[in-house]
Amino acid sequence: MIALFIIAATKGDLKWISGVFQAEDVARQYMDLIPDELKGYQKFFQIENLTYPFYIIERQESPFRFLGKAEVISLFDHTDVSEDEDEVHFNIYTVDSDYRPKKPGTDYMGILRHDHVTNEFIEMYREEGTEFLNRRRVLWM
Repeated sequence: MIALFIIAATKGDLKWISGVFQAEDVARQYMDLIPDELKGYQKFFQIENLTYPFYIIERQESPFRFLGKAEVISLFDHTDVSEDEDEVHFNIYTVDSDYRPKKPGTDYMGILRHDHVTNEFIEMYREEGTEFLNRRRVLWM
């Protein structure tokens, strides 16, 4: 069975991905390295039918979503521009291999390839389609 193992953390209003792994034993070993003061915030997930590359969708007040390429294209197809020009509809992270911060359990997601999806981003997608996502290195070919 195809699956990825993800360690996600929530601390109050903060949320982050602490690690992504292809092998369960490696993920569990990494989980053991997380300091006790951070361990209580961590959750271990096995996501079925997910392989590299995949995409993490982060919205302000929603749990993370983990999507494949077709689901990401559908998300862009169904995201409309809003009246608020400054709105960030969501952040999208492209994950193409195991990810682990240098300090286990911490938020280091900024090192992942990501984009803040704004109205301008959606408008460019509407004009150019998946070619725009390829050029921005959102989609992994």
